[in-house]
Amino acid sequence: MARDVPGSVVNSVRVLGLIVATSGVITLLTWLMRDEVILGWAEGNPSAQEILAQGGIEQLRESPIVPGFVALAVVAFVGFAALALVLASFFLGGHAWTRLVLTATAGVGVLVGAVCLDSHLPTVFVVLSALIIIEGVVLSFFLWRRDTTAYLRDV
Repeated sequence: MARDVPGSVVNSVRVLGLIVATSGVITLLTWLMRDEVILGWAEGNPSAQEILAQGGIEQLRESPIVPGFVALAVVAFVGFAALALVLASFFLGGHAWTRLVLTATAGVGVLVGAVCLDSHLPTVFVVLSALIIIEGVVLSFFLWRRDTTAYLRDV
C-alpha cells in the first residue's frame, strides 16, 4: 500500500516547478530582449561604452567582448531543469538528502536573484528576479516543515 504524500511535499514540488517555469521565462526573455540585456551589461563597462558610442548597438552586439547571454541562459536553464526533475523524483521517493540539495539550490537561486536586482537589467528581469527570490524562500519553507520531515523519515 502506497503512503500518502503530505501537502508540504507536494507543495515543495509545485514551487520547484514554478521556479523552473520562471527560469524558462527569464531564458526566453533573454533571447527576446538580448539588445536590452547587452545595453544593461554595457552600462558598467567602459570598453563596451566606447564601442557603443562609435558604432551603436549593432557593432557592440558583434563585438567579441560581449558575453553570449542567450547561449549561457539556455545552457543554464536546461541544466537546472534537468537537475530539478531528477531531484523532485528522488524527493518524492523519500530520499532525505534531496532536501539539503534542494535547499542549497534554492539558496543559490536567491543569491543569483539578488545579484540580478542590481545589474542594470530591464525592469521585467528585476521583477522576475524578485519572484525567484520569493519562490526560493517559499520552497525552503515547505522543505523544512514538520510533515516533510516525518515523510522523509518514514519512507
